Amino acid sequence: MSSVYDWKQLEQEIGSVLESNQDYRSIIEGVRPLLQKLLTYEELIPAAYQEPLPNKYAQYLLYKPDNEAFSVIAFIWGAGQTAPVHDHLVWGLVGLYRGSVIEKRFKREDRGESAEPRYSIREVSEVKADKGDITFVYPPDYDIHGVSNPFDEIAITVHIYGTDIGKQERHIHDVQTGTYRDVVTRHDNPVPIYS
Repeated sequence: MSSVYDWKQLEQEIGSVLESNQDYRSIIEGVRPLLQKLLTYEELIPAAYQEPLPNKYAQYLLYKPDNEAFSVIAFIWGAGQTAPVHDHLVWGLVGLYRGSVIEKRFKREDRGESAEPRYSIREVSEVKADKGDITFVYPPDYDIHGVSNPFDEIAITVHIYGTDIGKQERHIHDVQTGTYRDVVTRHDNPVPIYS
């Protein structure tokens, strides 16, 4: 593989998928092979961006087109680091670039307007994802998950979302109380690594 990844080609290929598909599941299936190819690129993430932050996972914006129709993000997970249960409100794919993570999937079950709490969050599955594995998210039924790295080595995940996820308002869910709070998880780098 060449030493320079062709981000403009990726932009064109994802643009073609988005032009010819309207439903999230078809978009996921169209973008999946593009992420699979991206995961094989050994020099995708510069060494300076391959270390987790001391207090939380790192979130680095690798690339986004000018129209922000999608974004490519690298998450760097230190041993024991966890993302709370959250949603995305947009389609996305998560690929394992290095190491392993545990992904827990959740389903929101509404209880009605007058119920307190109005909904509950129920865990529906748990999987260990290893290098090369790809999972996905999209609303409303496949959008809520939590990710953790309970292992001793650093894990790196590469995500492609249907917007700049670092600007996307979404929610962190409290599984115990059936409540949520709004959140925007901003990138740890102010500008994309690649342009």
